[in-house]
Amino acid sequence: MNTRLFLLLLGSSALAADPNVKPDAVAGNEAVKKIMETRAGRGVMRDDTPPTPPQEALKKFKTRSDVVIDLMAAEPVVEQPLYASWDSKGRMWVVQYRQYQFPAGLKIISYDQHLRAKFDKVPLPPPRGEKGADKITVFEDTDGDGFFDKHEDVITGLNIASAALHGMGRIWVLNPPYLLSYADADFDAKPDTDTPEVELSGFGLEDTHSVATNLQWGMDGWLYGANGSTTTGNVSSANTKNVKWEGQCIWRYHPIKKTFEIYAEGGGNTFSLDIDSKGRLFSGTNGATRGMHYEQGSYGIKGWGKHGPLTNPYAFGWFEHMNHQGDNKRFPQAFTVYEGGLLGSAYEGKIIAPNALQNLVYVSERIPEGSTFRTKDEENLLSTPDRWFRPVWAGVGPDGGFYMADWYDTRLSHVSPIDDWHKTSGRIYRVRPAAGAPKLKPFDLSKASGDELLGYLSHPNEWFRKQAIHEIAWRHLTDLGPKLKAMPQTLETLWALDALGLADELPFTSSDPYIRRWCVKMVGEENRDVDGLLKEAKTEKHPEVRAQILATAKKLPAKSALPLLWAGDAEDVSGHLPLLAWWALESKAEKERAEVFAFLKSDSAFLKTSLFRDNLAEKLSKRYALAGGEENLQSCADLLALTNDDALRGKFIAGIASAFEGAEMPKLPESLTKALNDYMAKQSGGDLTLALRSGSADALKSALKLLEDKKASNTARIAIAKTLAELGKQEAVMPMVNILKATNPPGLKRGILQAAAKFDDKRIPEALLLGWEGQIAGDKALREDALRVMAGRKEWAQILVSFVNEWKIPAKQFTVDIVRQLSLHKDAEIDAAIDKHWKGLLATGPTPEKKKESERIKAVVKTGLGDPEKGKIQFMARCAVCHTLFGEGGKIGPDLTGYDRTNADFWLDNLFMPSMEIREGFGAYIVKTKGGQILTGLMDAQDASGIVLKDMAGNKTAFKQADIEKLEASPISLMPEGLTTGMSDADLKDFFAYLMKK
Repeated sequence: MNTRLFLLLLGSSALAADPNVKPDAVAGNEAVKKIMETRAGRGVMRDDTPPTPPQEALKKFKTRSDVVIDLMAAEPVVEQPLYASWDSKGRMWVVQYRQYQFPAGLKIISYDQHLRAKFDKVPLPPPRGEKGADKITVFEDTDGDGFFDKHEDVITGLNIASAALHGMGRIWVLNPPYLLSYADADFDAKPDTDTPEVELSGFGLEDTHSVATNLQWGMDGWLYGANGSTTTGNVSSANTKNVKWEGQCIWRYHPIKKTFEIYAEGGGNTFSLDIDSKGRLFSGTNGATRGMHYEQGSYGIKGWGKHGPLTNPYAFGWFEHMNHQGDNKRFPQAFTVYEGGLLGSAYEGKIIAPNALQNLVYVSERIPEGSTFRTKDEENLLSTPDRWFRPVWAGVGPDGGFYMADWYDTRLSHVSPIDDWHKTSGRIYRVRPAAGAPKLKPFDLSKASGDELLGYLSHPNEWFRKQAIHEIAWRHLTDLGPKLKAMPQTLETLWALDALGLADELPFTSSDPYIRRWCVKMVGEENRDVDGLLKEAKTEKHPEVRAQILATAKKLPAKSALPLLWAGDAEDVSGHLPLLAWWALESKAEKERAEVFAFLKSDSAFLKTSLFRDNLAEKLSKRYALAGGEENLQSCADLLALTNDDALRGKFIAGIASAFEGAEMPKLPESLTKALNDYMAKQSGGDLTLALRSGSADALKSALKLLEDKKASNTARIAIAKTLAELGKQEAVMPMVNILKATNPPGLKRGILQAAAKFDDKRIPEALLLGWEGQIAGDKALREDALRVMAGRKEWAQILVSFVNEWKIPAKQFTVDIVRQLSLHKDAEIDAAIDKHWKGLLATGPTPEKKKESERIKAVVKTGLGDPEKGKIQFMARCAVCHTLFGEGGKIGPDLTGYDRTNADFWLDNLFMPSMEIREGFGAYIVKTKGGQILTGLMDAQDASGIVLKDMAGNKTAFKQADIEKLEASPISLMPEGLTTGMSDADLKDFFAYLMKK
């Protein structure tokens, strides 16, 4: 088609009526339908502002003086474009997300408070599944005039397709929950068959605004992608099973080895991904910075309450977004590092980040900051008053131009169940020099000779350099090895040799730090000999290379990895190196415990480094203490035995103490008990506590000052808070509220919370509920403590259930014991909420459903038992908080080791009817205080002065006899029913194999 005619058609196309989806079509029940019909949206919703035809919209852009913007495609050819990529012929692949926001053929059966949907089924992959409206269109410039003159829909009927990328003779399509690959052997951009291979399954669909997307070929041969913030994953491939996470992450898949892994976690809404010319990974964000820089194996900041925890509960820290100077309006979610060689030196290496919310595009400088970067805004690339301009993707093409996919809609927010999106609009733009459109003669790197591909390795456009290397790898051109080795050594020649498996000797001493960095990465990827790395760990000067040494250490076996921790003993203003060192060490802490202690004993110099003393020592002892169990607690004692240095021993003890803040301290090895008690005595402000109890006014002032002192130890602040609460000092409420509202360690908040619960003051539940998502919900133990505290007072419980009724607090976060605690108030409003959200949860007798499930489990177990080691994992997750088995676990319930464990009926009776027989000493008690609290738990101690009650989390609360209004035994076991919920047949076989192990 003639280019001018094509654009004329685009400019005159009508904006058709929207084929929106109505609630009846997708709501799986009346409750969901009601939400869709009545819930108000948040954020930028659609208004009656009219759209502007494409050619007219083009005229509204204001750009920098040295560039212009071209309209490359628009409706009706492209609608709701989400992502684009280029193949080895320079053709542009555009994913049109026209099915958004509801997957075809699925019904929503529930929403959570963030409008994350739960569907009635998992869709089948194409072509078996329901056909959707999504499609992939390929655009081509066949005459080399710089504009597309041909387009073709190559794959249609997709259902929530978010990315497409060509390579290895296949078309790779992300269509959550699947990653698909279609054969395209003749490279005609059309699948050879309608049936793709399912490479990966298990990507989440809860929020189609933040599914997995942005496929990129890494220079290590892996296929990379991003996962958004409000979906989860449980991904399996042919050789990797059930890799689970919640929220945002960068993941990768090896298309030959068929393995899948999380590359790095955290960030904002990681919907974009870019790999720069040095092989470094970045993503945009929905916050006010320019985005995240990821190191391999790292953990990043996230919205914990909404997006869930990290996969590693012992991360003990995270990377923040890159520090930023400039415009702080949110959100620059699309992101690319410009290295196209066309726009000029003013743009080369800069971040170009469209902001869909503000209808503009930033240009930001990347400035080294330790082992990472900070960013600084320059003059905006462009802006427009057209509020329909919604750029959702950015990239750099083979011509060196900067491209954008424009969603083109007034609405931007996904936090609304109403489908009023403008389904029939969308544009593709390119920014290029004002001097003229870039013109590329038609080319085909898939047929280029080896010498031609080698020539592209020095091309000014990063795209050609990388694509040539990919082709060398995909075509396995090993005969190029001698020529590559004879060429001047560059990162590109190393990548090509690595891709061919011909990088025999790694140039660790290269003057180029990025060559050295990649050599280090190769050691970890291929588990190579680390001899060449050991010297560099201590002598390497470049912080990014040191960072990669530590990232590589995390992947290597402990014997090779631990000496590399020396790389973290260097100044790094970003604070990344100490965290990377910790994550490497932590990965070996239990799995390779013997090697960890052998290293610490053999390298006394390492124990004297500031890295170990100031960053690793306390974390390591805390890690073992939190993990618990006899072996881990003994490791705490073994750490103390490593040294006679009082300062270092103090670090170890501080870590152990911090692990037990706000919770019950378990029985410790004798070698550890005295040292820890001495430390706690020094830190707990004993003299001040005595003075407080004597009624000293000065002591009260000192105590309040200590409570508010952020530099004081958490142990001291908790001890003083508890004393102030026991004495009923109302002046302590506001300092406690401030601690609960602010960003503080969960251990500190848990301890303060137990003290604050003594005060009947509405400021306490208000602080918890209004800051729930940002300050409370992200830590499971803190969250459940907070729910128990609020459930303990009638007025607080009423406020709490109102938040649940309004979808502000997820009902699923309530455990059975918390719901039982709510039911003790005998209040109509609270009882109605229980009936609405937790109906049937409190049933304790036999039911047909329980009988049916019990029989199903018995039948499964009769067919044979599974792997007891896998079953141990199930036990530790579901039972060990209360029960001990084989010497490991909690003390809230009976030790199970000595029971008739080989009898399946014994287990099933107790799993489904735990209240049928409650063993003496483990019966629950209900305490109602004169101050209005109702608590349940085990009687941990009782004497003439009063009792101590221990709840499901192990928190102990003391009650004076004079303060108790009513104390009665509960006929209901503390043990929740339904512990086997969600377990597959394989899980059950493993679980019972461990329970019944002889």
